[in-house]
Amino acid sequence: MAARTIQTFDEFATVHGILLAASGVPSSLHRQLFQKLSAETFDGGDFFQVEPCEGGRQRRLVLTADAIEGESNVFLVDHAWTFRLSDALKQLHEVPGLTERMASLMCVDIDLNSDSERSDDIGGVSDENGTKVDVAEIVEREVCKAKEKGDATGTWLELEELDMDDDTLVSLDLSSKFPNLLALSLCGNKLKDVETVTKEVTKLKHLRALWLNNNPVLQSW
Repeated sequence: MAARTIQTFDEFATVHGILLAASGVPSSLHRQLFQKLSAETFDGGDFFQVEPCEGGRQRRLVLTADAIEGESNVFLVDHAWTFRLSDALKQLHEVPGLTERMASLMCVDIDLNSDSERSDDIGGVSDENGTKVDVAEIVEREVCKAKEKGDATGTWLELEELDMDDDTLVSLDLSSKFPNLLALSLCGNKLKDVETVTKEVTKLKHLRALWLNNNPVLQSW
Protein backbone atom coordinates (compact mmCIF):
# COMPACT_ATOMS: atom_id res chain seq x y z
CA MET A 1 0.00 0.00 0.00
CA ALA A 2 1.36 3.40 -0.96
CA ALA A 3 2.16 5.80 1.86
CA ARG A 4 -0.49 8.42 2.53
CA THR A 5 0.34 12.04 1.78
CA ILE A 6 -0.48 14.59 4.45
CA GLN A 7 -3.14 16.88 3.05
CA THR A 8 -4.51 18.87 6.00
CA PHE A 9 -3.15 20.71 9.00
CA ASP A 10 -4.93 18.31 11.37
CA GLU A 11 -3.10 15.36 9.80
CA PHE A 12 0.18 17.27 10.02
CA ALA A 13 -0.34 18.02 13.72
CA THR A 14 -1.22 14.39 14.45
CA VAL A 15 1.81 12.93 12.71
CA HIS A 16 4.42 15.50 13.73
CA GLY A 17 3.06 16.74 17.06
CA ILE A 18 5.61 14.76 19.11
CA LEU A 19 8.59 16.10 17.19
CA LEU A 20 7.28 19.67 17.26
CA ALA A 21 6.80 19.49 21.03
CA ALA A 22 10.26 17.96 21.53
CA SER A 23 11.83 20.67 19.36
CA GLY A 24 10.21 23.46 21.34
CA VAL A 25 8.22 24.88 18.42
CA PRO A 26 5.40 27.03 19.88
CA SER A 27 1.96 25.67 19.07
CA SER A 28 1.02 29.09 17.69
CA LEU A 29 3.48 28.51 14.83
CA HIS A 30 2.45 24.97 13.89
CA ARG A 31 -0.05 26.08 11.25
CA GLN A 32 2.41 28.55 9.73
CA LEU A 33 5.00 25.78 9.57
CA PHE A 34 2.54 23.49 7.80
CA GLN A 35 1.74 26.21 5.27
CA LYS A 36 5.41 26.93 4.54
CA LEU A 37 6.21 23.25 4.17
CA SER A 38 3.26 22.75 1.83
CA ALA A 39 4.29 25.69 -0.36
CA GLU A 40 8.05 25.10 0.08
CA THR A 41 8.48 28.66 1.28
CA PHE A 42 12.14 29.39 2.08
CA ASP A 43 11.98 33.05 3.09
CA GLY A 44 14.70 33.15 5.74
CA GLY A 45 16.88 35.22 3.44
CA ASP A 46 14.36 38.05 3.73
CA PHE A 47 15.05 38.29 7.46
CA PHE A 48 18.63 37.18 8.19
CA GLN A 49 21.88 35.97 6.68
CA VAL A 50 24.94 34.00 7.77
CA GLU A 51 28.32 35.70 7.52
CA PRO A 52 31.88 34.69 8.49
CA CYS A 53 33.56 36.35 11.45
CA GLU A 54 36.68 36.00 13.62
CA GLY A 55 38.86 35.81 10.53
CA GLY A 56 36.73 33.07 9.01
CA ARG A 57 37.02 30.81 12.06
CA GLN A 58 33.36 31.25 13.01
CA ARG A 59 30.01 32.13 11.46
CA ARG A 60 27.24 34.27 12.88
CA LEU A 61 23.59 34.87 12.12
CA VAL A 62 22.86 38.50 11.28
CA LEU A 63 19.39 40.05 11.27
CA THR A 64 18.70 41.91 8.04
CA ALA A 65 15.03 42.73 8.67
CA ASP A 66 14.07 45.77 10.72
CA ALA A 67 12.71 43.56 13.52
CA ILE A 68 11.20 40.15 14.30
CA GLU A 69 8.82 39.79 17.21
CA GLY A 70 9.24 36.79 19.48
CA GLU A 71 7.42 33.63 18.34
CA SER A 72 6.03 35.46 15.32
CA ASN A 73 7.63 33.47 12.51
CA VAL A 74 9.17 30.12 11.67
CA PHE A 75 11.66 29.47 8.88
CA LEU A 76 12.57 26.49 6.71
CA VAL A 77 16.24 25.69 6.15
CA ASP A 78 17.53 23.20 3.59
CA HIS A 79 19.71 20.43 4.94
CA ALA A 80 23.32 20.65 3.86
CA TRP A 81 23.60 16.92 4.53
CA THR A 82 20.98 14.35 5.52
CA PHE A 83 22.19 11.11 7.10
CA ARG A 84 21.66 8.45 9.73
CA LEU A 85 24.25 8.48 12.49
CA SER A 86 25.32 4.92 11.73
CA ASP A 87 26.13 5.90 8.11
CA ALA A 88 27.74 9.30 8.74
CA LEU A 89 31.39 8.26 8.93
CA LYS A 90 31.12 6.07 5.83
CA GLN A 91 29.54 8.90 3.85
CA LEU A 92 32.24 11.35 4.91
CA HIS A 93 34.85 8.96 3.53
CA GLU A 94 33.03 7.97 0.34
CA VAL A 95 31.08 11.01 -0.93
CA PRO A 96 33.44 13.27 -2.92
CA GLY A 97 33.79 16.75 -1.43
CA LEU A 98 31.45 16.13 1.50
CA THR A 99 34.12 16.33 4.21
CA GLU A 100 35.54 19.54 2.79
CA ARG A 101 32.09 21.13 2.49
CA MET A 102 31.09 20.23 6.04
CA ALA A 103 34.40 21.49 7.38
CA SER A 104 33.93 24.78 5.54
CA LEU A 105 30.40 25.24 6.84
CA MET A 106 31.49 24.52 10.40
CA CYS A 107 34.78 26.44 10.21
CA VAL A 108 36.77 23.33 11.08
CA ASP A 109 40.34 22.67 9.96
CA ILE A 110 40.69 19.10 8.73
CA ASP A 111 43.53 16.74 7.88
CA LEU A 112 42.28 14.45 5.13
CA ASN A 113 45.30 12.19 5.55
CA SER A 114 44.78 11.48 9.25
CA ASP A 115 43.61 8.08 10.42
CA SER A 116 39.85 7.82 10.76
CA GLU A 117 38.31 7.46 14.18
CA ARG A 118 36.88 4.12 15.13
CA SER A 119 33.41 3.72 13.70
CA ASP A 120 32.08 2.45 17.02
CA ASP A 121 32.53 5.94 18.46
CA ILE A 122 29.28 6.82 16.73
CA GLY A 123 27.43 4.23 18.73
CA GLY A 124 25.83 0.91 17.99
CA VAL A 125 23.54 -1.81 19.14
CA SER A 126 25.70 -4.92 18.89
CA ASP A 127 28.55 -6.34 20.91
CA GLU A 128 31.86 -7.56 19.46
CA ASN A 129 30.31 -10.85 18.37
CA GLY A 130 27.42 -9.15 16.59
CA THR A 131 24.89 -10.18 19.23
CA LYS A 132 22.20 -7.63 20.02
CA VAL A 133 22.48 -6.39 23.59
CA ASP A 134 19.88 -5.11 26.02
CA VAL A 135 18.74 -1.50 25.60
CA ALA A 136 19.58 -0.66 29.22
CA GLU A 137 23.10 -1.98 28.67
CA ILE A 138 23.49 0.24 25.61
CA VAL A 139 22.39 3.28 27.59
CA GLU A 140 24.89 2.55 30.36
CA ARG A 141 27.61 1.98 27.78
CA GLU A 142 26.92 5.38 26.22
CA VAL A 143 26.99 7.05 29.64
CA CYS A 144 30.41 5.51 30.34
CA LYS A 145 31.66 6.45 26.88
CA ALA A 146 30.68 10.08 27.42
CA LYS A 147 32.52 10.16 30.75
CA GLU A 148 35.63 8.65 29.18
CA LYS A 149 35.63 11.43 26.60
CA GLY A 150 35.41 14.04 29.33
CA ASP A 151 31.79 14.95 28.68
CA ALA A 152 29.41 15.20 31.59
CA THR A 153 26.73 13.57 29.44
CA GLY A 154 26.36 12.45 25.84
CA THR A 155 24.67 14.58 23.21
CA TRP A 156 23.89 11.90 20.59
CA LEU A 157 22.13 8.60 21.23
CA GLU A 158 20.92 5.79 18.96
CA LEU A 159 18.49 3.21 20.35
CA GLU A 160 17.31 1.58 17.13
CA GLU A 161 15.59 -1.76 16.42
CA LEU A 162 15.72 -2.94 20.03
CA ASP A 163 12.06 -3.99 20.41
CA MET A 164 11.69 -1.18 22.95
CA ASP A 165 8.13 -0.50 24.12
CA ASP A 166 6.65 2.48 25.97
CA ASP A 167 7.32 1.06 29.45
CA THR A 168 10.97 0.44 28.59
CA LEU A 169 11.37 3.99 27.31
CA VAL A 170 10.03 5.35 30.59
CA SER A 171 12.27 3.05 32.67
CA LEU A 172 15.42 4.28 30.89
CA ASP A 173 14.99 7.76 32.42
CA LEU A 174 16.93 9.32 29.56
CA SER A 175 16.41 12.89 30.75
CA SER A 176 18.41 12.16 33.91
CA LYS A 177 21.19 10.24 32.19
CA PHE A 178 21.46 12.56 29.16
CA PRO A 179 20.24 16.03 30.22
CA ASN A 180 22.18 17.68 27.37
CA LEU A 181 21.01 15.28 24.65
CA LEU A 182 20.70 16.97 21.26
CA ALA A 183 19.80 14.06 18.97
CA LEU A 184 17.90 10.86 19.71
CA SER A 185 17.05 8.05 17.29
CA LEU A 186 14.39 5.55 18.36
CA CYS A 187 13.77 4.05 14.92
CA GLY A 188 12.38 0.56 14.50
CA ASN A 189 11.02 -0.03 18.00
CA LYS A 190 7.56 -0.78 19.43
CA LEU A 191 6.59 2.64 20.76
CA LYS A 192 2.81 3.04 20.57
CA ASP A 193 1.46 5.60 23.02
CA VAL A 194 1.65 9.22 21.85
CA GLU A 195 1.22 10.65 25.34
CA THR A 196 4.00 8.53 26.84
CA VAL A 197 6.50 9.27 24.06
CA THR A 198 5.69 12.98 24.10
CA LYS A 199 6.13 13.16 27.86
CA GLU A 200 9.52 11.46 27.77
CA VAL A 201 11.04 13.39 24.86
CA THR A 202 9.85 16.77 26.14
CA LYS A 203 11.85 16.13 29.31
CA LEU A 204 14.96 16.41 27.13
CA LYS A 205 15.13 20.20 27.18
CA HIS A 206 17.99 20.51 24.68
CA LEU A 207 16.74 17.94 22.17
CA ARG A 208 16.81 19.25 18.61
CA ALA A 209 16.57 16.09 16.50
CA LEU A 210 14.32 13.07 17.01
CA TRP A 211 13.81 10.01 14.80
CA LEU A 212 10.77 7.78 15.37
CA ASN A 213 10.61 6.04 11.99
CA ASN A 214 9.02 2.59 11.89
CA ASN A 215 7.27 2.84 15.24
CA PRO A 216 3.53 2.16 15.69
CA VAL A 217 3.17 5.58 17.31
CA LEU A 218 3.57 7.14 13.84
CA GLN A 219 1.40 4.61 12.05
CA SER A 220 -1.78 4.94 14.09
CA TRP A 221 -3.01 8.09 12.37
